[in-house]
Amino acid sequence: MRIPPPIDSRGRRGYALIMTLVFLGVTLVTLSSVMWWASSNAKVTQKNELFTSSEAAAEAATEMVVGTMERDWKYGQTLQAASVYQGFVPTQTGWPMQFTFSDGAGNTNQTGVTIALTNYYAPVGSVFQNLSGYQYPCTITSSATAKSQLYSVTATVTQKVNATVIPLFQFAIFYNMNLEMDPSAGMPINGPVFCNAGIWAGTPNLTFNSTVAAVGTVYYAPTYTDPFCSGKVDNAGTAGGTPLANFSISPESQAQSLTMPIGTNNSPSAVEAIINLVMNGMGAPNASAYTTNGQVYLFNRADLIISNSPNGLASADGTNITIWYQDSTLVSHLTQLSNDVYFLKTGGTTNVINHSTGLYSSTNVAYATYSFVTNVSYYDYREQDTVQAVQLNVTNLNTWLTNTATTGGNQWNKDAFTDKGHGINSAFIYNGVLPASGSPGTLPAVRLVGGAQLPFTTDPNGTGRTTGGLTVVTPQPIYVYGHYNVQTNGGPQVLGTTNTANTYPAALMGDAITVLSPNWKDTYIATTSLTATRAPIATTVNAACLEGIVQSTNSNYSGGVENFLRLEENWSNVIPLTYNGSIVVMFPSIYATSPYPGTGVVYNAPKRNWGFDLNFTIPSLLPPLSPEFFAIVRNTWTGN
Repeated sequence: MRIPPPIDSRGRRGYALIMTLVFLGVTLVTLSSVMWWASSNAKVTQKNELFTSSEAAAEAATEMVVGTMERDWKYGQTLQAASVYQGFVPTQTGWPMQFTFSDGAGNTNQTGVTIALTNYYAPVGSVFQNLSGYQYPCTITSSATAKSQLYSVTATVTQKVNATVIPLFQFAIFYNMNLEMDPSAGMPINGPVFCNAGIWAGTPNLTFNSTVAAVGTVYYAPTYTDPFCSGKVDNAGTAGGTPLANFSISPESQAQSLTMPIGTNNSPSAVEAIINLVMNGMGAPNASAYTTNGQVYLFNRADLIISNSPNGLASADGTNITIWYQDSTLVSHLTQLSNDVYFLKTGGTTNVINHSTGLYSSTNVAYATYSFVTNVSYYDYREQDTVQAVQLNVTNLNTWLTNTATTGGNQWNKDAFTDKGHGINSAFIYNGVLPASGSPGTLPAVRLVGGAQLPFTTDPNGTGRTTGGLTVVTPQPIYVYGHYNVQTNGGPQVLGTTNTANTYPAALMGDAITVLSPNWKDTYIATTSLTATRAPIATTVNAACLEGIVQSTNSNYSGGVENFLRLEENWSNVIPLTYNGSIVVMFPSIYATSPYPGTGVVYNAPKRNWGFDLNFTIPSLLPPLSPEFFAIVRNTWTGN
């Protein structure tokens, strides 16, 4: 019988001890690894938290600069020197953690700022699609390091922004107030549309082929009622059915606002100041008129200032008219122009001598006036007033500009080329007639006639440079009588087309704008029948138009963008009115304040052949005195 050997209990105990030590070692290694990982993770977490805090502090420093730049650029139209912005560093009062700031290049207690000395014209991008502008690139950099922390962690933030000037007339339609659109026939809109309030696109007749944006809400879902006018019901739409407009790009609500640079008050009523006389010492010929802030006002920028103030039409012969030439480079800034027309006393009759000198004597002159400015009177059916207008004859202005006589305009045109780089191409007109109520009342206004061809000048100094175009500005209503800006260099008139190849840069800016066809008669009176007598013919107007309107109320419709141009004749929905330009409404009308009357009494609607002038997308073809928006446009943001 085999007997197994006895087991050594000491060996068993030794084995157990070895295994225990092995497991203990593994446990210690594991625990050490866990503790190391926990410690490392805590370090990483703490460093990440410090980086996040430092990055937020660095961003705060850059935002201080961007915010100040925006204020300076938007309301002052200029940026301070980069060295001024470099001193902008957060004060950190009340901050739970304190930081050391530098400019990213090792210079402490300052922010890195560079501002380009020259601009370039390019698409704006960002929130302003399909728009271009003059851009000054700016780079703002800040590095922040938390103080009194276990770890030293630095974060750097760099923002690149563009101080941008955006020409206003790049918009097909721009409204500074609620924009309503409800045309009864198809109306394609081929340029950007923007509104600083809300937009109602109330009909499927509208087709938008570019961007549409509003600071408020774009209302285009199916609905019967205009949200801005309860009395305006659209019968073309079907509630709950197809949206009431056609968009190639989805419209944007709650967009960033665009404001005119009139100090810090950019309300519609305040913006009217850009077309009015200038108060508070900022008007020409004061030196402040020619500062950056003074040049916001178009009175201070116009080549010619024309007025019949203070006597208005008290002298219907035109003796009350005064014209000044403005040039900020001259010591006097304003030079009163000599009369170029003399009415003579001859045998009880009056003779007229145009553009001549030396053919009269002081004893034979009845009075003197100007060949291109007169006073006229006619009736306005919407306002139910007698219009007393200062009338600018553009054909005669063209003649005066080339007249080399001592009383002609050639000398001033030559000086304009020398000092301004262009010929005379703008006029500010002020009518001193006081508005008066009554039946009829009195409405001061400005009227343009003979405007088929606008001024076009080859530099009289022999440089070969040429300029063309005309902008007319007035705080009063504007009337355009006949075709406007439809030919170049005396060639054939191009009528009834959206092709603007044969036009010059042009703008009309006033309280309201009314088009009178070439068939209009100044002899029409209050009782002249609309349908039996006031028959227009096809008319073409090519110009950017900035004006005021009578806004919608609870029951009265503004007339919408389709009635932006006022009419006084029986267009019968078949006679075409062709308009190419940019439609801009900036403020409530002050002079022409009668509500939109609807059709049938004041006018009947034309066949609208309207389009955005694509010339205005080219900087050199923008109208003289074009208003501009100033905006800081964010480009890129980086953090590291």
